[in-house]
Amino acid sequence: MELNHRITFLLLFITTISFSQKATIVDETTGKPVVDVFIYHEDKESVSYTNEKGVADLSSFPKGLLFFQHPSYHQQSIAYLGNDLNIVMKEKIMSFNEVVISANKWEQEEESISQKIMTVNKKTIQFQNPQTAADLLSNSGQVFVQKSQLGGGSPKIRGFAANSVLLVVDGVRMNNAIFRSGNLQNIINIDPNALESSEVIFGPGSVIYGSDALGGVMDFHTIEPNWSTDQITDVTSNGLIRYSSAANERTGHFDISVSQQKFTFFHSSTYTAFDDLKAGSRRSNRYEGEFERRFYVKRINGEDQLVRNNNVNVQRFSGYNLFNTISKIKYRLSENSDISYGFYYSTTSDIPRYDNLTETINQNTDSLAAAEWYYGPQEWQMHNLRYSLFNSNSLFDQARITLAYQKFNESRNDRNFGDDRLRTRTEKVNMLSISLDFDKAYTNSNLYYGVDFYHNDIQSSAFRRNIETNEITSTASRYPDGGSDFSSFSIYGSYVSKLTEKITFNSGVRFNSFNLKAETTNAQALATNSAELDLNNTAVNGSVGMAMNLNDNNKISFNISTGFRAPNVDDIGKVFDVGNSIVVPNPDLEPEYSLSYEFAYQRKTDRSLFKIVAFHSRLFDAIIDGPFLLNGSPTAEIDGETLEVFAKVNTGDAEIYGGSLIFTAEVADNWAISKTISFTDGKDISNNEPLRHTTPFFGKASVTYRYKKIRSEFYIEYNTDRDREDIPTSEIDRKSYLYTSSGTPGWYTMNLKSSYQINEHFKVNVGLENILDQHYRPYTSGISAPGRNFILALRANF
Repeated sequence: MELNHRITFLLLFITTISFSQKATIVDETTGKPVVDVFIYHEDKESVSYTNEKGVADLSSFPKGLLFFQHPSYHQQSIAYLGNDLNIVMKEKIMSFNEVVISANKWEQEEESISQKIMTVNKKTIQFQNPQTAADLLSNSGQVFVQKSQLGGGSPKIRGFAANSVLLVVDGVRMNNAIFRSGNLQNIINIDPNALESSEVIFGPGSVIYGSDALGGVMDFHTIEPNWSTDQITDVTSNGLIRYSSAANERTGHFDISVSQQKFTFFHSSTYTAFDDLKAGSRRSNRYEGEFERRFYVKRINGEDQLVRNNNVNVQRFSGYNLFNTISKIKYRLSENSDISYGFYYSTTSDIPRYDNLTETINQNTDSLAAAEWYYGPQEWQMHNLRYSLFNSNSLFDQARITLAYQKFNESRNDRNFGDDRLRTRTEKVNMLSISLDFDKAYTNSNLYYGVDFYHNDIQSSAFRRNIETNEITSTASRYPDGGSDFSSFSIYGSYVSKLTEKITFNSGVRFNSFNLKAETTNAQALATNSAELDLNNTAVNGSVGMAMNLNDNNKISFNISTGFRAPNVDDIGKVFDVGNSIVVPNPDLEPEYSLSYEFAYQRKTDRSLFKIVAFHSRLFDAIIDGPFLLNGSPTAEIDGETLEVFAKVNTGDAEIYGGSLIFTAEVADNWAISKTISFTDGKDISNNEPLRHTTPFFGKASVTYRYKKIRSEFYIEYNTDRDREDIPTSEIDRKSYLYTSSGTPGWYTMNLKSSYQINEHFKVNVGLENILDQHYRPYTSGISAPGRNFILALRANF
């Protein structure tokens, strides 16, 4: 280890010899350079930052006291006598990020933001070892995640989920025109091992990001190598192998970064394999006999048969495989401009839809409705081309043009028990987007503005295949089989003004226009004159807020904002019959809107953070299923049968309210405590029913110990009860097999994670989740959570 440190300092000396006086700063634990340390002289006039080698130029500094600051490290000061400095910085147990990107798409200081934003940095991600990006958010204790199957993860934010919350990857929206109101799993296509950070905006983010950002925005930033500050090419690489026992998970990851003065390259690949997930064996009284996988279906001699499961806690079938890869290059065209290209690809094996595989017939626990139900490989591909210009003029100081193309392939495959016909419905989405974003700084204020356009082309097909004879027959597709197009154009502006040294005013407005066209040969659509659809809509929304820094430690903020979601192909592109009714498109469907109020108080010191947030939202013109007049009639004649007509209509009205509390503190040099708690409730005012995507109280409490190369965290995760009367009647009626007789019982788990820095290049992580092997199921989830789970990971860095 001592030899490694000597080599490191020798290389740093060679590569920074051009600095006459310099400061070299390394991490106390790893011995690696600390980047972006802010160094300032006691006169406040001389300042500098460390580069990617942890080196800062001090040649312009006079003699005197120097201060060294970094959000993740304890502040240091040292007397400077004109000599070179070698500084070792001690990392904080808990860090409080002060710069966020997601608020206005550009870097902005946290103290000027009036909306709650959560940041998860790279070091936290590596310590927590999340299997997917959904688990990354869930581990924070601030985002509730639902799972219908192991290969899933649908975040719920302030009473909204699925197509009412927005996914963004490196500045590009991931939501497409077939994102549904039911739970989604597209977030698993984002590799947590390739992330630099993740940010979550709580509450409407539609001013900056447009449609779907009713409940919030999840903004993921992949690793971006820094430019080299000298003529030496910097190459770093990382590797990870991980095993966890609950699903026999095996993960392998590799990434490499190359940095030159005018060129950077980054590549990352991760492969993960999961077997069937084993749930906890210890059931409380309210889980007694619930969610036991007693039987599963097996095809024997051409017939479906129920086979007894030899372990009722092994959730057959739930396993799947996942592969993610990213390649990015960036080239510096001049001192003021650069261009970058990123290729992103992710695919899965077939993903069993576990909740549907456990659905019973007439609540008979010894019968199963489905013999097969699985998603085909979920494939996502993105090409991201970006041009950035840093050239101050009358229109902007910074400009960015982003051109992206995304391709989504997915399918649903299902077969009823005893039926030889497997139905396959396939969707292919091609999505093109272009955005122009600008930042202009004025005296004590900033203007952020831009233009967005995106277009979706959707192709949907379906067929049935007899698994015995391979005979192919036709069946109705999920969406219009003649193709669908969905386009959006918008302009936005956001203004941030520092009214005084302590008060910052935020405001913004956005105008959007949408067009949706669809054609189908569906017989029911033809019979109801719904074969062709042309829908045009506009939406205007805005926000206003204020952040008041009462002093160096205390901050009060409030925010009023509107969000919206434009109806997409999933809302109006489906024609299907349900019992004695038929659901048809509504050509007059309009966007749904939310009006949200947020108030927050925050106290932050160098060693602690306390923040409490309260919010209230009202949803107007909500898109719900309701009675509909087709050609002036509430019924339609289909194949000689009279059916009631339903459609998506703007008659919903809902109220959502809740809050959150965060407390984090370093209580001693090596000890820290943390507590989060969140709560969301509300009701559908139009029918006086609970809302599906609100959540019970949930959160996380932890104690962290750190000493030199060791870091350990003991934490408790928990959910309170969600009683049956607090669950929508429609949810209970359709999915009673997902709930106990009392609803969803509360639960808690005890967990322990540790890491040890073996040397400069190797680190080992171990963990034991759900130590007590509790059997539990998060609210609305269709699969029970992992039982006792042992985790072992080895990380390498070169």
